[in-house]
Parts: sequence; structure tokens; C-alpha cells
Amino acid sequence: MAMKAQAPATAKAPSTPIDQRDNLTSAQVCDLPMDELLARVNGSLDSTGINEPGFFGYVTVTASGRITIYSPTCLGDDTRDAAIRFLITQHLGLSAHLFPDVFQVTRFEIPGEVQA
Repeated sequence: MAMKAQAPATAKAPSTPIDQRDNLTSAQVCDLPMDELLARVNGSLDSTGINEPGFFGYVTVTASGRITIYSPTCLGDDTRDAAIRFLITQHLGLSAHLFPDVFQVTRFEIPGEVQA
């Protein structure tokens, strides 16, 4: 899943185990320390060289359900943190009511493909 101010976001179908999904709320995704949040969603962070205006990142999901959240290198710390939390919220299928409307996601599924 990728996030762009007005569009593109890429993603594989969410594969997060139900026990992790059901244990988090949107508020917790926003409030937990990043290390703890990533551990709870079986995730890690990476960066991408995609630095297009309005692009905030994307998520890949492996067959085992591990996620990697990629964010552009040009983002400031606060924007990067908000984008990562938004992408996790969307990956988990949680409400995005705590985020600005400018954050939008587009989902892409690639049958038979696993990204890592």
C-alpha cells in the first residue's frame, strides 16, 4: 500500500495475523512508540528513492505476513512518522479518522507475487 496526498499507494492484500489486528486500535497505532508498534504488526521500516510531490510511502507484505513500510528520504521526521502510522492503520483495516484527509491510499494487488 502506498500513500500519496491525492492518490497512489500500493499494497498487497493485508496478511497480518488476526490476533495482531484485533489487538490494536487507531489510537494505539498513533500513540505507541514506533519500535513497539512495529513489533506488534510484524513490521520494519525502510526508505525509498521515490521523492515525488505528495507521495508519502508504501507497504509491502510477504506471504508470511511480515510488512515493510517504505517512506521517501525527503520527508521530515514528523511527516514520516505520521505517514508510517497512517499506512499501518490502513494495512490493518482500521479507521483513519485521526489523520488529515490529505492522506489517501490506493491498493494494488499483484496475484502470485510476494514482495519483501
